[in-house]
Amino acid sequence: MLVLACISQQVLASLVIEGVDETLAVNVRAHVKLAQEPCNLPAWRITQYRRDIPKQVEVAMQAYGYYRYTLKQQLQQSNDCWQLHLAINPGPRTHLRRVQITPLKAPETLIKPLRELIVNPPLKSGMPLLHREYDNYKSALLDTARSNGYWQAQYQKSELAIYPEDNAADAILEIIIGPRYVFGDAHFPELLLNQELLQRLTGEVRGTPYSEEELQDIYRRFQGSDYFRKVIITPSVDTNSDEYVVPLDFDLAMNARHNFGAGVGFSTDQGPRLRGNYRNRYLNAAGHRWSNELLISDKLRELLGTYIIPRRDAAKEWYELSVGYVEEEYSSYQSNTTSTSARAITALAEDWVLNAGVNIRNERYIIGSEPDDRKILVVPGAGVSWIDAREEPRQKSGFRFETGITFSHHSWASDVNFVQGYARLKGIVSFFSKGRIISRIEGAGTLMEDFDELPPSVRFYTGGDNSIRGYDYNSIGSIDESTGEVKGGSKLAVASLEYDHLILKNWSLSTFVDAGDAYDKELDLKKSWGVGVRWYSPVGPMRIDLAFPQDSKNDYRFHISVGADL
Repeated sequence: MLVLACISQQVLASLVIEGVDETLAVNVRAHVKLAQEPCNLPAWRITQYRRDIPKQVEVAMQAYGYYRYTLKQQLQQSNDCWQLHLAINPGPRTHLRRVQITPLKAPETLIKPLRELIVNPPLKSGMPLLHREYDNYKSALLDTARSNGYWQAQYQKSELAIYPEDNAADAILEIIIGPRYVFGDAHFPELLLNQELLQRLTGEVRGTPYSEEELQDIYRRFQGSDYFRKVIITPSVDTNSDEYVVPLDFDLAMNARHNFGAGVGFSTDQGPRLRGNYRNRYLNAAGHRWSNELLISDKLRELLGTYIIPRRDAAKEWYELSVGYVEEEYSSYQSNTTSTSARAITALAEDWVLNAGVNIRNERYIIGSEPDDRKILVVPGAGVSWIDAREEPRQKSGFRFETGITFSHHSWASDVNFVQGYARLKGIVSFFSKGRIISRIEGAGTLMEDFDELPPSVRFYTGGDNSIRGYDYNSIGSIDESTGEVKGGSKLAVASLEYDHLILKNWSLSTFVDAGDAYDKELDLKKSWGVGVRWYSPVGPMRIDLAFPQDSKNDYRFHISVGADL
């Protein structure tokens, strides 16, 4: 029994439904309009409403396949209120007896999703009849056809025949599929960017089978280019034409050409810092771009300029030409470096990104108490990266991976010979609604003739906010036996495991262990453990950690850092 009531002037008026399960009772109530009326409803209105109840109950019961039900009404009235009893005997339920899906005028081969819906429909003989499932399947079949380029798809026959005396129903659908359309020409408004670049942003889709999935990919290519603040793409289809093509009409509005940004921050590794950046989103009609980035902190000063040139596939391929200057002042070394680089970057399938290029740098440096030195390096290299994570303040799952290799040799005017490779992996996994595990592992190695000839930029150091907490930034490395100073390493191994538990909407507590070393000959793991608090602020996560190193001059160390987990 389900009693559903409404309150009017603090007196209940109720509709009592008996004889059916809760699902049916809720559906009956949703259809019976009298269930929404108050106690003070006039008697003549109650009588008027009751005349419609049999039809309303019929609709509610038949929606679930009950065609042979019986209904009895009983109204009880008093001076204060009324109560209506509906006694329903649902009777036998109607089941699907025959399900026949017939494609007409279909090509020899159909795309898999459409073929599966036809060959293996969710409606099965013997299933209880539920009108909603029939309607959903009918819509899904037609939508799948049209969204994959079968624009002439339509039903020649769609029939759900009910045989109440047999408690049976036959679903008969005959759908005309028709030819599959292909992408046609793309039409663009007049913009500051030339038409040839816009065509390359669209991709090589002309003449390929139409699908809404591919149309969404074209939209993402334009939206992700950063050229536009508005992107609307309208398929222009003429189903009466014999050409079976889908031209695309673009409605585009340009983003502002210039963009400036600035900010202040703090981290234990760098201390207070000031950031500034400038972007010119389109220097010319070919879509070339320019950006500048400035970072000033107590221990690090960096200025970088980057010129970007779109390649053939303008959304996924580009060249980067960069010039930069970096000053670093840490306990293990000091250096200033001017550099220039050229890279070709290609976005591959499944979020993989490939880069290959050459970096030329002039590095002047002091390591420990050694005299200052200078090296000119010409370093070609290649790498790949992959990230699978949602952009959200507290990422619940995801992975990030990157690896690469670089070379340097006298034969192309580099001062030092070496081959260097690295790999990094970080992952987040959630096993509970409020808890997550964050792990990372990093490894690298160098083949070289003489380690002492390597400048700081190609030596490995570790320790700090994002490596081994409890130790100063880049304070871990092999030790110079004659001076006792850290001189870095030719190899690197770092691992971390952290558990993070949400305690409030934007706050969590964590505990962690870190271990690793930057070494030349023998691995000597430096370990630490600690606890931390996380605040997921509007500008990104802020982490405050208290770490306890196993082997350090400090008993503990605080770490403060800001930035996404992946």
